[in-house]
Amino acid sequence: MDNSAVQSQGSISSASITNQAADPHGGLGNPTEFVNHGLILWNQTRQGWIGNKRSENRKEQLREPKLSWNATYESLLGSNKPFPQHIPLAEMVDFLVDTWEQDGLYD
Repeated sequence: MDNSAVQSQGSISSASITNQAADPHGGLGNPTEFVNHGLILWNQTRQGWIGNKRSENRKEQLREPKLSWNATYESLLGSNKPFPQHIPLAEMVDFLVDTWEQDGLYD
């Protein structure tokens, strides 16, 4: 069970008790179950931000590398000119780690 479900259940159960005890009319009528609309909205908004990560990860794995296999540190980072195309962070990190390992700077 993921954290949002656990938090949701905790919020619902504690809020239900509060909702029942805080009846403004003081009656013992049929209490309504509390629905955390804020949590629902948050989860919907978050889903819009993160999308479907599994399908995106597959696309990244199938993508051709942006960096040439013979790229050098100096050719990429020797000037302050912007790259002609975006380079995925994971690809740049791999390149830098490989370069630093070859130079003995990364152990």
